[in-house]
Amino acid sequence: MVKVADILSWLDSYAPFRYGASWDNSGLQVGSPAAAADRLLVALEPSSKSLREAVERKCRCLVTHHPLLFHPLSVVCWDTYPGNLVSMAVKEEISLIAVHTNLDAAREGTNEQLSRILGLGSMEPLETEDEWKGEDRYAGMGCVGSLPQPMRLEDFASFAARAVGCTCPRVVGNPDRMIRRIAVCSGSGGSLLDTVIGMNADLYVTGDVKYHEAMRAEEYGLALIDIGHFASERVVVGPLAEYLRSKAVRERVVLEVCTADAEVDPFLILKD
Repeated sequence: MVKVADILSWLDSYAPFRYGASWDNSGLQVGSPAAAADRLLVALEPSSKSLREAVERKCRCLVTHHPLLFHPLSVVCWDTYPGNLVSMAVKEEISLIAVHTNLDAAREGTNEQLSRILGLGSMEPLETEDEWKGEDRYAGMGCVGSLPQPMRLEDFASFAARAVGCTCPRVVGNPDRMIRRIAVCSGSGGSLLDTVIGMNADLYVTGDVKYHEAMRAEEYGLALIDIGHFASERVVVGPLAEYLRSKAVRERVVLEVCTADAEVDPFLILKD
């Protein structure tokens, strides 16, 4: 029988936990390494929706990109978040595992999946840690690559939005500008803005862009497309689930892997 410890080991092979940022909290968040995990759900968020879906689909483990717990809890109150979700997971005997910034920085992780969907080639890392350079599974935080042919910014923004399921991308720059060299950082990429500017990219695709970051990019002649936090990272759920399925086959064990259907972007676009 597959146990949580096996899932943790497989995830560590795919996206080593040591690649995670110092402020992050990836790994087992609720549960026991000895618990059974013969059926699991892969999702972006450890939300009430995802947990309810795990219960309904009889999954004994929930693997998410975002952690439920970032800091130690002084109180676990089951009437307020996040104690309510911890309580629910314990009551339903569902183990919670997060693969966050370690997955962002890994080969075939969040950023590489997004880059491939956007059609980029000749990719190189935006930011790397010296201690992991040269490791087969390490790709660095964020990517920069090129399109096969230049495209108008407006056309590429429309393509990118369709590719990731973003209903309303925010764009900075002249819509008619031709772009080819593109930097990508899934989630919130504002902290890497100066790095992108220094790499002479035409365009930066990320999420959660703030007003002053947009103004700074404009001053440096860098185009921006904000496709949202959810859409930029949800792209990794399917590939991560497929990895776990294939790993179970290689290990000759029975493991049913489901992908979450219930979660959606919390931001709504209101139309007249």
